[in-house]
Amino acid sequence: MHRFLLALIALLLTLPAAAQRYNARLTAPPAGFSWQPLPQSKAAALLPAGWYYKAEGEKSVPTYYLTQEEVGETGEYQTGLSLQVVRKAKAKTRHAAPEYAELLMMRTGFGPGQRQLEKTATTEGSWHKRTVRYRDAPPDAEPRVVYQMALANAKTDTLYLLTFESPEKDWAEAWKLGEVMVRELVLDARQ
Repeated sequence: MHRFLLALIALLLTLPAAAQRYNARLTAPPAGFSWQPLPQSKAAALLPAGWYYKAEGEKSVPTYYLTQEEVGETGEYQTGLSLQVVRKAKAKTRHAAPEYAELLMMRTGFGPGQRQLEKTATTEGSWHKRTVRYRDAPPDAEPRVVYQMALANAKTDTLYLLTFESPEKDWAEAWKLGEVMVRELVLDARQ
């Protein structure tokens, strides 16, 4: 019975996060979090207490980092979430946002040393959501687990590429925060 309970808990920790929220008013954040505005994208994400925030990139393609440690000069970090927003995806990629999201996620988790753990695809109205979780074990670094989500707004041709990652040894604990961050992400559906 004890093994079954442990297996069930492990399964729940690996399930994908639920859908994001659109055009929602910010409510009081859960304990241990604060709301971090993502101003160029008219969005908001939950930032765990003690974590760092950094924004960079041009206005039409900003990237936001919410990380456990400060982001290095090359954008490197061990545990955290990054969100890249691509407006007018077709003009930048020659593919509409939903099509580009699909193309990105078809290749995710299949590189050298990578093993895909799960993959989902859903569509709700003009929103197309693709997720992939995979294990990345390069020969020169410790293994990590990566959760990627491509969320495309077909109406506005905007693509949101979200990545949450952590060293594999820390994944179960890190995902407790990451799942909340992903699930509670608030986006402006008009963008």
